[in-house]
Amino acid sequence: MPELPDLVVIRERLIPELENHTIESIEILEPLVVRNLNGIEIENNYKGAPFKNLERVGPFLHFEFGDKHIVIHCMLVGKFSLNPQYKKKDLCIRFQFDGLTLNYIDDMKMGKVYFGDSESLKQIPKFNDQGVNLLSEDFTEKEFLSLIGKTRQQTRVFLMDQTKLSALGNAYADEVLFEAQIHPKTPCNKLSQEDKSRLYESIKKVLSESIDYIRRKNAPLEVKVRDHVKVRNRKNEPCPRCGTTIRRANVLGYDSFFCPKCQVMAGGQFLDWGKMS
Repeated sequence: MPELPDLVVIRERLIPELENHTIESIEILEPLVVRNLNGIEIENNYKGAPFKNLERVGPFLHFEFGDKHIVIHCMLVGKFSLNPQYKKKDLCIRFQFDGLTLNYIDDMKMGKVYFGDSESLKQIPKFNDQGVNLLSEDFTEKEFLSLIGKTRQQTRVFLMDQTKLSALGNAYADEVLFEAQIHPKTPCNKLSQEDKSRLYESIKKVLSESIDYIRRKNAPLEVKVRDHVKVRNRKNEPCPRCGTTIRRANVLGYDSFFCPKCQVMAGGQFLDWGKMS
């Protein structure tokens, strides 16, 4: 799925493309992804709406067209393309602007595209319940330490709690924990003050470096850039820090990738990953 660094770059690239453009038509090719918050006829209601702004709200992209809004949550595999030749059979929605085409593609049909006015956005699950923006000035070490407090959540679970931190996904939660040298299943209340400070700095470092890398990569809009990650989806590969084989563990139903030598769980663990083949 597009995660925070991806969405930052997508937003940066779409704004100059959409500026000074007006919607000419909206073609809904896969109704399964559509959420009509007002119950109005979408295609006609948005015709002639001028693009005003695009903001990222956690994992959501919020497109503003005056008093009309479109919010897209890409979920697992949703993506965008500006290619007007994209085959309709592969699309969910085609937004046609004057002189510009924006496609929304989702092979698994798990993403959600919400249409409504500013008042109806309250109906979008989790949209108004995001925690501190990890890229904002509000994300201070003091705020982070206050949020992590004495919670007993596993560290990876805490990192992915969007009501607290907005917002880390699976890939970057793994990368942050690897950078901080913390096992994903370590309970937060077992972390030392030094661990917590290192975790805070790791969030800022991993996000900043990843955004910069994706910007410089300048891949097509629909391409998910992941060749810079160090542990995510790298099971059985050598750790880039120590050479130990990277492992995969289940953390509350989600795959997590880590180095068993660099990321030893505080207080020990049931499985000795370092001795397993």
